[in-house]
Amino acid sequence: MDENQLLRDALRHPLRLPYHPLHRFYRGGSLVRTFRGIPDTPDDWWSEDWVGSCTVAGNPDPEGNQQGLSTVDIPQAGSVTLKSLIELFPEEMLGSDFVEHWGPTPGVLVKILSPAIPVPLHFHPDRAWAREHLDSKFGKTEGWILLDTPGDSEEPAYFAAGFKEGVNRAWFREAIEQRRHQAMRERLHREQVHPGQVIVAHPGVPHCMGPQILSIELQEPTDHMVIAEYSGEDEAEATMGLGWDKALDIVDFSPTTKDESFSKALQTPTLLREKGETRESRLVNEEVLEFFDATRLEVADEIYIEDGRYYVGIVTEGEGMVEGDFGSMHIHSGQSFVCAATLNHRIRAGKNPLQVIRCLGPSI
Repeated sequence: MDENQLLRDALRHPLRLPYHPLHRFYRGGSLVRTFRGIPDTPDDWWSEDWVGSCTVAGNPDPEGNQQGLSTVDIPQAGSVTLKSLIELFPEEMLGSDFVEHWGPTPGVLVKILSPAIPVPLHFHPDRAWAREHLDSKFGKTEGWILLDTPGDSEEPAYFAAGFKEGVNRAWFREAIEQRRHQAMRERLHREQVHPGQVIVAHPGVPHCMGPQILSIELQEPTDHMVIAEYSGEDEAEATMGLGWDKALDIVDFSPTTKDESFSKALQTPTLLREKGETRESRLVNEEVLEFFDATRLEVADEIYIEDGRYYVGIVTEGEGMVEGDFGSMHIHSGQSFVCAATLNHRIRAGKNPLQVIRCLGPSI
């Protein structure tokens, strides 16, 4: 059997997605590794786990190697990138309607994060700006499904977003150049966060997060990011090579109240279907669906997945099985996997209820 046939046959099974750490600009990762079943490892610069990624990171690893593309192991074929598998078989993986609208890309990047320190204040472009200035059809709307929020000994876990009154471009530019990081953070609305919450940061809105938050992050499939809290040593890296004059065009300087800022950021789950104690709930608001989608499966017995959508699954509680014509695959908390759009299957709980987050691409 030739390799292409081996790869095509693999699409008829759920594919496991292993832990995939990336070297990033902040320390963290210990909570991610504990969740993934790799306990007792301290925080370091390998702070992000890119799950099911078809996106190249904006920074190389310490040896100068490209990073970001997830791999899957195919029996008899070895390790292949998920990106190459999707590009070889786009309609089987993503569905013909999705490919017709978005092309051979899942349209979403999924990560598991746990920063050890407060995440620096940063912001992202929208699609129109990215198309004009970055030659990209995607901007970077992003959201977080919070799994654990212990904070640290100095401050609780929090999310901060949106400028208060009195911030304009000139003040922000001066604060960036003078590295007045705390002053910038104090000009954002701040709210303590808790497990189970879902938060979305919209393009143009400066935002930052507190320490020790374990979350699943969904975002448009880019690494477009401008870091306002930077050391002053590498402006090109902080601004994606744009320089501050151009990068600050991304920012929305409109003042907001705290209620306005967080009513847009905090998402309200909606029930999609329910049978007994088994249910599927959508985790993001309707206006977010053009960027990405996420649902939570709470499985007391079993639930069928037959909606023809590609997804990355992350098991957050319990253990059980993914079952179908292919047989069965055991899953448990901390594991991740990917299912092609053409793979009808069911997810069945084990002795205890099972919870799986489905991470999905944008609407069509």
